[in-house]
Amino acid sequence: MKRALMVVATGGLALATLVGCSSEESQAAQPKALFEPCTGVTADALRKAGVDPATKVAAGAVSAGWQTCEWTGATAYLRVFSTSRTLEEFEKEAGPTPFTDYTVAGRTGRRLGDTPTACDILFAASQGVIRMVVVNNPTQQTADACTTLRHMGDSIIPTFPT
Repeated sequence: MKRALMVVATGGLALATLVGCSSEESQAAQPKALFEPCTGVTADALRKAGVDPATKVAAGAVSAGWQTCEWTGATAYLRVFSTSRTLEEFEKEAGPTPFTDYTVAGRTGRRLGDTPTACDILFAASQGVIRMVVVNNPTQQTADACTTLRHMGDSIIPTFPT
């Protein structure tokens, strides 16, 4: 009888150990939740940035590794991308395209390329990367796109996760 109890107890302990490992592995394999730009960036922040919250266009899918939202302003388009990919992955894929440090709203990101009509900044976040892109409206050319991004970023970037 004691031996039967010992076998049952040992078997139960082994099963508990396997179940424990299994749940730990599945928790580790689960990706972090992506920041959802369409709901994470507030309407107030968008208005302060000079874009209309009603122009929101959602794109991307968590299953594809992206959440994306775009808004339109009088002089520029604002796009915010959210992904689990890392800055290192983006830099590796960019090849010879230069990345430079670029600070907006007190947060340092990495600027991709250098054009006056579009500005593309990637910010590291606990989930991966938040990417902010401003493209000047070709019919309303005003300031350099990075000047516009800097202005928009003052209200938008504080809504991004760190």
